[in-house]
Amino acid sequence: MLTPRGRLHLFFLTGTLAVLQPAVSFAHREDYLDETLVYQTLARGEFEPEYWFDFGRRRDTDTDFTRHNLAAEYGLTEHWMIDVRGTVRQEAGRGLRFDSARFETRYGFFEEGRLPVDIAVSSEVNVERDEAGIDRVGIEPRLILSKDFGKLNLTLNLSEEIPVDARAPAFLIATGFRYDATQLFRFGSELQYNTQEHTAAVIPQIWFALPHEVTLKAGYSYGFDRNQESFLRVAFELGF
Repeated sequence: MLTPRGRLHLFFLTGTLAVLQPAVSFAHREDYLDETLVYQTLARGEFEPEYWFDFGRRRDTDTDFTRHNLAAEYGLTEHWMIDVRGTVRQEAGRGLRFDSARFETRYGFFEEGRLPVDIAVSSEVNVERDEAGIDRVGIEPRLILSKDFGKLNLTLNLSEEIPVDARAPAFLIATGFRYDATQLFRFGSELQYNTQEHTAAVIPQIWFALPHEVTLKAGYSYGFDRNQESFLRVAFELGF
């Protein structure tokens, strides 16, 4: 868990965002590349399938791997959506195997820009297969704070991974920034940290908002501290 000083820094950051005056709002609907969630939800009846491809390496074992991720999002109301995803993984010399799956639901409060900081909440049930081949199930409630400064978006996710077995809970922090350089091109980055496992990652990334509700994302996740995994990710999203 966070130290008292760490919690003080988080509260200071949240308070600083809250007192800033609202700026002109731009659309930042798409989530960041590595699951830092944004405030905005899909509109009622909107459906968005997604495919992500990962190519990476574990530095501790010198093992290359690929991952295939299929996901779909659906807007239940103007402020409430659901998101499902499944992932398979393949390592050098081995066949495809189950990696992880999740079900997430998200609710955004008020209209964007109504409050000094946009607030949403999310709840997720996930399962991940560890290196011993055991499926680990967890529940993850999350607070999402977002602020637009013109074309710049800042997002903060605070969540807790609550395992259903005897493992210790983990407090997770994820931040992201994104800048809409043009109507077509955006760039940004994420920074993530797991306080229980002491794993961290920085993920610079780019977006291309193509015609016909097509979005292309690409970025590189570099793991540090105890995180030995780094990977390149390319993602395609379609909107209906």
